[in-house]
Amino acid sequence: MSDELQNISADDTPPKLRKRSREVRPLTTDERASFAILALYMFIGCISAFVYWDSLTIRILGVTAGSCGMFLFVAAFFNTEGRGRSDSIHPLRSYLISFFSVLCVLFILRFIGGLISNYFVASVVMYIGLIVSLIIFRKAMVQVVTAMLAIIFLFVMIHNWEDVIDGKMGFEDSVRRCGQAVFQIGPIQDVTNMLIAGNYVNYLNQVNYSDPQLNIFATRLVRGCEDETLCKTKAVLDYVSNQIHYVSDPLDGFEHAKDPINTLISTGGDCEDQTLLLCSLLESVGVKTYIAFTDDHVFALVPLEGDYDKLNALPAVYIENEPCYALDPSDPNAVIGRTSANPRQIGRVFNVRRKAIVEFSLTNQR
Repeated sequence: MSDELQNISADDTPPKLRKRSREVRPLTTDERASFAILALYMFIGCISAFVYWDSLTIRILGVTAGSCGMFLFVAAFFNTEGRGRSDSIHPLRSYLISFFSVLCVLFILRFIGGLISNYFVASVVMYIGLIVSLIIFRKAMVQVVTAMLAIIFLFVMIHNWEDVIDGKMGFEDSVRRCGQAVFQIGPIQDVTNMLIAGNYVNYLNQVNYSDPQLNIFATRLVRGCEDETLCKTKAVLDYVSNQIHYVSDPLDGFEHAKDPINTLISTGGDCEDQTLLLCSLLESVGVKTYIAFTDDHVFALVPLEGDYDKLNALPAVYIENEPCYALDPSDPNAVIGRTSANPRQIGRVFNVRRKAIVEFSLTNQR
């Protein structure tokens, strides 16, 4: 009996805990992405410390941050000690899907915000949409957005490198331009403009300022004007408003935007056709133009710098604090600065060359 008790007590003795060896596992995809993004921000901090500030302390911190970023980068992409590297719980394809999904969400939010004329309501919609997207995509969206912001900041810094080196552009200026550059870089700008432009694209695509026949015709109209913008504008506006007669579109419920060459040959068209011809002729001789849309009218805008007291007219709108005067070719004997439309009724204004929507105001913001 005593032997059995001794055996039982011996069996109940807990085994001694042996020291476990160091475990090494591979980094998951989301960990690699986080390390790489953090390393990118550290590199940016290192560069910024040398180009934006002269303080030795800040530069030492910048070098430290850059060194840490290098270690993180190496750890993110050269972590080969762990077993089963391909068994990551976050495969690469999931991040690619998340990346494109987040971009689609951002484009949709930008499109919706562009359709709302009230700035406050548009801001509320944008921020609520971002919060909802953050809840849905969680970590993936945070990583994608932070990576995009870092890349845009680098783009702004490199694009304005001479101003940065000369001290004309500080860190705060770079951050401000970074915010302005969002959705305005290359393909992103084109897609965004296309989304916002919507039904207006059909009109904008008809503007043809590179056509050699239109250029020859416009050059004949402005001969004697040398390179004076006001003289060119008057000459082209006089011809279109007097020689191209207003002719309505067919009553089929659709808008028919004609090619400027066809409008010129037929010597007739509605306000859209006359405006497209006017802009094509002016742009072909170097006069910058915009197209303004109201609910039931279309007319052109031309920026005129300097004091034009002889115009006896006020600017219709201001674009980038530059006065822009109305050109309404549908009015026979039209003059610069006068239009049958009320400027307060203008809904959209587009840059003719870039086919991009532009912001405008009825008063000078300077």
